[in-house]
Amino acid sequence: MSEQVLNDEALIEMADQLKKTYDEITFKLDKLTLENLSLKKDITSAYGVARILDNLIDQCYEIPPEIGTLSDVLRAYLSNIMDANIFNIKLNNP
Repeated sequence: MSEQVLNDEALIEMADQLKKTYDEITFKLDKLTLENLSLKKDITSAYGVARILDNLIDQCYEIPPEIGTLSDVLRAYLSNIMDANIFNIKLNNP
């Protein structure tokens, strides 16, 4: 009989440990999910600003062409990041 009680106690202890581990993993996953969402919002905002900047530079003739080129490169870079991380479009890069 005492062996059965010991087995029951061991089973309860293992279940409690498993629940604790599950709760820790769930907490970490929820935290990462929120951080991921926050980063996606930041990337989307940066891409929007880069597009506005690019459009403004295209309309202004007094800005040196190097600035326009930098703006184009930034917009293209952020566009690739948006495709890969926001829209989950995988590009075939060699």
